[in-house]
Amino acid sequence: MNLYSASFFGALTVLGAIVLSTSCSRMQDYAGAWQGLPVRLEGVSGASDASSVVTIDFAPSDSKNGSGDVMLLATVDVSQAVESGSPFVADQAYQVDVAATASISGRYVPEDDAYDDVLLLSLDASTLKVNIDPAGVTFSQNVLTGLQQPALDSLTAQTVDAWRVRVTSAIREEFSKYQKIEDVKVHHADMMSCEIADRDYTFRRISIR
Repeated sequence: MNLYSASFFGALTVLGAIVLSTSCSRMQDYAGAWQGLPVRLEGVSGASDASSVVTIDFAPSDSKNGSGDVMLLATVDVSQAVESGSPFVADQAYQVDVAATASISGRYVPEDDAYDDVLLLSLDASTLKVNIDPAGVTFSQNVLTGLQQPALDSLTAQTVDAWRVRVTSAIREEFSKYQKIEDVKVHHADMMSCEIADRDYTFRRISIR
């Protein structure tokens, strides 16, 4: 091998090392948990209003290809205006507010080994969990004063069961949008911007790994 060839291949080796080092460094830049802003949650059947706040938790596990574990967590707030005629409250309309949490986990990997501004997520549907705490279900005050405790407990239980099904369907669809996260950029170490399903999102760092 002549001097020119040795220099050429040596330069390629150095360049490859720089690219790998830069990519790994950038992967570490957004390792940790990032919380988004409240967005309207579409597809919640029967809701007069529904919103969610999604947190993405990146846990790098392979420095060679920049892949790792990922978890999506969401807090969901739902409101429903119930017309009069309910079996429990037949003579007046009322409002119910429900607070839920949801999570799903999986793996992520950069779309291109050399550039990590596009992440592909493979989410495991079997890990999807949706929880509604009965303590987070609230009714209009005038309904509460008109109900005996057993009737209120029954109404709360029915509300939890019904909304768990509705929220699960909607949040499953919302999480599916995160299969590809594009144009990922970290700003000043504590803000992250990206594009998800052709929409711009901003997240703030809430923990570092």
